[in-house]
Amino acid sequence: MVNSSVTSDERVASRWRTRVTRHKGASVKTKTVLRATAAAASLALIAVGVATPAQAADPGVTATEIVLGETTPLTGAASAGYSVIPQAQQAYFDYLNKNGGINGRKVRLSVKDDAYNPALTPGLTTDLLLNDKIFAMFGALGTATHETVVADLNKRGVPDIFPNTGYSAFGNVKKYPTTIPFLPSYAVEAKAMAYYISNTPALSGLKRCFMYQEGDFGIDASNGFNAAGMSFDTTTSYSVLTVTTPFAAQVVKMKTAGCQLVVFFGVTGATANLLGTSAKVGFSPTWMVTSVGSEPQILKGILGASATALMNKMYTPSFLAPLTDVGNPYVKQMKTLVEASGLPWNFYTYFGVNTAYVMAQALKAAGPNLTRQGLINAIQTKSSTFRSAASVPFLANAATHQGLTGYWMGQYDSAGNLGRLTDYVMLATSASTGGAKQAAYKPAGPTAKLLP
Repeated sequence: MVNSSVTSDERVASRWRTRVTRHKGASVKTKTVLRATAAAASLALIAVGVATPAQAADPGVTATEIVLGETTPLTGAASAGYSVIPQAQQAYFDYLNKNGGINGRKVRLSVKDDAYNPALTPGLTTDLLLNDKIFAMFGALGTATHETVVADLNKRGVPDIFPNTGYSAFGNVKKYPTTIPFLPSYAVEAKAMAYYISNTPALSGLKRCFMYQEGDFGIDASNGFNAAGMSFDTTTSYSVLTVTTPFAAQVVKMKTAGCQLVVFFGVTGATANLLGTSAKVGFSPTWMVTSVGSEPQILKGILGASATALMNKMYTPSFLAPLTDVGNPYVKQMKTLVEASGLPWNFYTYFGVNTAYVMAQALKAAGPNLTRQGLINAIQTKSSTFRSAASVPFLANAATHQGLTGYWMGQYDSAGNLGRLTDYVMLATSASTGGAKQAAYKPAGPTAKLLP
C-alpha cells in the first residue's frame, strides 16, 4: 500500500520544510525558526511598554526569547498527520509572540525530523541541546523514539514537557521527574475502551480481537485491558517498520477466527492499511480504533473516496471537545487560528494548537525569572488552573505526572465526522490494576483571546 497522504502532507508543509532541521544520511543541517535580533526584540518590548525581564541562568532563556525543541516525524511512513502538529504549534506561538509573548519574551520552536526512527532521535536531541541550546523539550513525538532520550533529558534536568506519546511510564515522576505528559496514557485509553465495551449491549457480546503496534505502544494498551479485566479471543500485531506493508497475514488470521469486534492500537497510516487490506478480502467487523490513529482527513488522503464508507460506524475514544463542534469556544478560536495560518483543520492541528496554548500558560505561570525547575514546579502546583480544550481533567503534581485522565467515546458517521456518544467521561489511572469509572466533567472556558 502506498501512503499517498505523506505526499499530500508535504505539499501542505512545503514552506515549513525551510524552517526545520532535516536529517540526510549522517549529516544534520540546522535552520532556525523565527530568528530575531535582540535589538529588534528590545525595541518591540519598548514599543508595547513591557519591562525587559531579567535573563535567567538556564540555557534557552534570554531577555527576549525562550527556545523550545522538538523531535517529530516530518517525513517517513508515520508522518501522515503528525507532520502538521509542529506547524500548528508554531502558528500558535506566532500568534502569541505578536501579542507580547511570555513576560516580554518570544517563544521560538526548533523542530528536527527524526522520521519516527529511534536511531536518529538521540543525535537530533543532542543537537537541540548543544547547538540550539534549548530551554525545554516540547511535544517530542513517538514512544520508541522518545525512549532513547528520556533518561538523558531527565539526568540533565531538562524539562520534557508534553511528549506526544501515551506511554504511561513517562508519567512516573520518580523515574522521570522532568517529564510531564499531556496525552492520556494508552493504558487509560484501553481501560476506557474496556468500560464502554462491557457496558454497551451492542458490543459486549461480540467476539473481540486485538491488533496493536509492537513495542511499548501496544504493550501499554495490553496492560490497560488486562488491568480492566478484559480479554480477547485473538490477538495479532505489526512492526512499526511495516506500517505501509499490507496486513494480509493479520487480517486473514482475524477473519478466520471470526472476529466481530476488532480493537486496534496503531498510527493513522497503519489504520488506513488495516481498513484497506480488510476491504480487499471482505473482512468487515466492527472497528474500535485508538484516538491517535483515526484522523479522517489522513485516512481519506491514503484510502481515497472509500475512506468514509470504511470508517462509517467506527468507534474512537477522544479527549478533546469534538473538532466539528464550532459552537465550542475552544474549537471556534483554534479553528480560526489554524485556518488563518493556511493549515488544514483536523485532529492533529487542533491538538497542536491546544498543547501550545497549555505550554504558554505553563511558561507564564513559571514567572518572569524563568528557570527549568521553576517550569516544572509551576506545572506541578498550578496546572489545575490551566485552560484547555480537553474534556477530561489534567493531573500533574509532585506525586504523579499522569497527564490527562480519561476519554469520552465517539463514533464516525458516513461523512467521516466523529460524533460524541457519551455525555459522561471515563476516567482512570495508568496503574496495573483497576479499570475506568464513569464521571461527569465540565471544563472551564478559554482565557481571553486564547492568551495565557
